[in-house]
Amino acid sequence: MKSDSLLKSIFTNKTYRNYLWITLIGSIIQLTLFKHFYPFPDFISDSYNYIETAQKGLTVNLWPIGYARFLAFMHWIFPSHQLLVVAQHFILVAGLLYFFYTVCYLFTLPKAAIVLLYIFLFFNPIFLYLSNCVLSDAIFTAISIVLFAQYLWMLRQAKNRHLIIQAVLIGVAFTIRYTAIYYPIVSIAAILFARLKWTNRLAGIIAPWLLILPFIVYTQQETKKQTGVAEFSVFGGWQIACNALYMYQHITVDSNMLPPETRLLDKYTQYYFKHIHEKNPPFEAIQGTYFIKVPNAILKPYLFDNGLRQPNGSGFQFWGSVSPVYKTYGNWLIRHYPLAFVQYYIWLNTRNYFIPYPEKFEIYNIGSTEVWDGAREWFRLPSNKISLIPSIHFQGYLFYIAPWCFFLLNIYFLTQFAFFLFSKPFKNNHRFLNISILLATFFLLVNFAFSVFATPVVLRYQVIPMIIMVAFAMLLTHYSNNQIERSPQ
Repeated sequence: MKSDSLLKSIFTNKTYRNYLWITLIGSIIQLTLFKHFYPFPDFISDSYNYIETAQKGLTVNLWPIGYARFLAFMHWIFPSHQLLVVAQHFILVAGLLYFFYTVCYLFTLPKAAIVLLYIFLFFNPIFLYLSNCVLSDAIFTAISIVLFAQYLWMLRQAKNRHLIIQAVLIGVAFTIRYTAIYYPIVSIAAILFARLKWTNRLAGIIAPWLLILPFIVYTQQETKKQTGVAEFSVFGGWQIACNALYMYQHITVDSNMLPPETRLLDKYTQYYFKHIHEKNPPFEAIQGTYFIKVPNAILKPYLFDNGLRQPNGSGFQFWGSVSPVYKTYGNWLIRHYPLAFVQYYIWLNTRNYFIPYPEKFEIYNIGSTEVWDGAREWFRLPSNKISLIPSIHFQGYLFYIAPWCFFLLNIYFLTQFAFFLFSKPFKNNHRFLNISILLATFFLLVNFAFSVFATPVVLRYQVIPMIIMVAFAMLLTHYSNNQIERSPQ
């Protein structure tokens, strides 16, 4: 079975061809209507960081530079926010199409399940809102879902080109979002399951790192030029400190035992929990990044009092000047109070994972009808004022139940997987089906672990696992009830 046979089937198989035409026409109509209601893209603070990186041609910033390079490329073609949204939307649609056709071609699904999967992928408003953001999510989602489809082809009939493609996709994804750091782990599982020579397997496992490691070293060196410290991710220090601070009020810290450079920061922490914390919103109000986003919650007061401001320096230099202290402080607290960290941060973030914070899907343009100067200049807007037809809160109403749907989807998938694993279908089904389901489950478990331990959990970060869960929940449901193998093409 060859992937070029899939391309041939798309144009020769009437059903596949109809899906293609409906998708193209439907996507154009949906995007046209959507842009009538939302003439301007959606921005959050991260958006302006990407724009700054693209505008100034920076080699390093708070977020990876890959998406900023994409912004610069689109700006070089034509500096239009409309062109950017159209490009993001159709790149995402192309990635979803490849995934959809891969699932339909490699597995047998009943027509009703195929139609439901198709509607979820191509008539789902979440993808329109995702494409309308000046954020890396649409591009990263497209690359990630194509990568997972490549794993499925590799499991079905491995070729050396699959190893090359997966390495390139992982490398590109990593320059767009550091979340891709766990993709090589999933890749190892796919390669070990695939029928390949051991020399080829080893080459495939190493290949992604040949792209990732040079980028890490490059980023560290560029960061050192700006901040004096060879850090890979400046934001990482902030995140580690933020995570550790969730447990602080439940532990007793002897400040004399702290690393000397962190003792002043600890005084800020003690003062906050003694005098300010009770007056602030609860942790649940801002999931996962409380001490980063709340202006008077330790990290920003310390930054403004102790951060090093360089003449004509950037925000990156300013934030980066305190990141090493935050990283040292957070790591020390976590190492010395691991049980409290599990109880007061990991458990909290586990709950957040299953019912993720809507974040960007909750409100348009962070609740404002104006954009910052950087966006106005970059997209050559006549003014900072932007408009929309619905309320800025409309998307919050539209996606109000989305976190709960994600929770129910997880429960349903886990239930179906447990039934599948311990029932006869698992023993009787074709090897390809079983290892595909195992790989999908492994991807979801690794994503869960990474999300809970290392990142804020928000709904837009869980779109990729959501896509995989929907597809494989349907497969599990079908194959658990019907012991049917895919007949050879």
